[in-house]
Amino acid sequence: MKTKIYFVCPNNKFASGGVKQIYRQVETLNRNGFNAVILHKKIGKKDDWFRTEVPIEYSPYLFKKLKYSYKEKKVNFFRKIALSFLQRKSKKIEKDSILVFPEIYGPHIHNIEKDISKVIFNQNCYYTFGYFSIHEDYQINPYNHPKTLATIVASEDALNYMKFTFPLANILKMRLGVDSSVFNFHDKKEKQICFMPRKLGDDVTQVISILKQRKSLNGWNLVPIDNKTEEEVANIMKESILFLSFNHKEGFGLPPVEAMACGCYVIGYRGQGGKEYFKNDFSSPVEDGNIVEFVQKIEEALKSYENNPSEILHKGKMASDFVSQNYNLKNEELDTVNIWNRILS
Repeated sequence: MKTKIYFVCPNNKFASGGVKQIYRQVETLNRNGFNAVILHKKIGKKDDWFRTEVPIEYSPYLFKKLKYSYKEKKVNFFRKIALSFLQRKSKKIEKDSILVFPEIYGPHIHNIEKDISKVIFNQNCYYTFGYFSIHEDYQINPYNHPKTLATIVASEDALNYMKFTFPLANILKMRLGVDSSVFNFHDKKEKQICFMPRKLGDDVTQVISILKQRKSLNGWNLVPIDNKTEEEVANIMKESILFLSFNHKEGFGLPPVEAMACGCYVIGYRGQGGKEYFKNDFSSPVEDGNIVEFVQKIEEALKSYENNPSEILHKGKMASDFVSQNYNLKNEELDTVNIWNRILS
């Protein structure tokens, strides 16, 4: 029988690139003959803000154990009873299977289902130590534990970070891909600027407020992208000339790449992971936290468009072509299959 691979996946109340990538890993693996499933907490629940068809199973028991572990709660008598009840309702994880955890579940992943091999799908290396305490040394942790087969990352920056931090761990890098059937070049643009306000809200407020205070947005429409389906996000990006990136310590940072695929000229923070795709030829990187520089570069782009629209539009096309060549689903699938063949061998 094929080794069964369980991708432990949170249910988010909002659209999340991290969740989308977990689903896509499962989708890709099954398409290539692997036996992979999503493992969710809430029975009957699935994320439906993007298009996908994947097998889903449920284990409220495992998620409750995770909660106790990263909050460092002792399992007392009453919690044992609660766990026993949840265990009867949950999928039983086979001993010869593999559990894949996101990095967000903290320093005790290796203590969950101790006999089962694990892989960590670390999509943001800067969250790696989110629940670690500076008062403990964590000589044994999920990344160097003998039951951890590998850690998968999605950018050169994350690869360097993880190899430097855990030099003896098996760190494998995959290329993420953008679905060109959803995010694709569109040349019928409006005088529209889009952005995602969920991260770095203070910076978003400052940048937008200064632009309004300086009356720089005359004739331009500002569109925040929040609580949208994947197709709604893509449609907004296709209509927009500019996308403002508020990346913040990202392992990769997918939204600016999706915006580039749609032909947007991207201005803003690279968030470390974005260093590999924020090219000066077709985007405008801003030093993290430099609000004045951010506003200045937006104003420069607006002025450039008013003087010569074709210049900014041409850069948007260059960005789209770059993404199509480097961050496509074919590359992602190739890397996914190669990585999992290495892990299982």
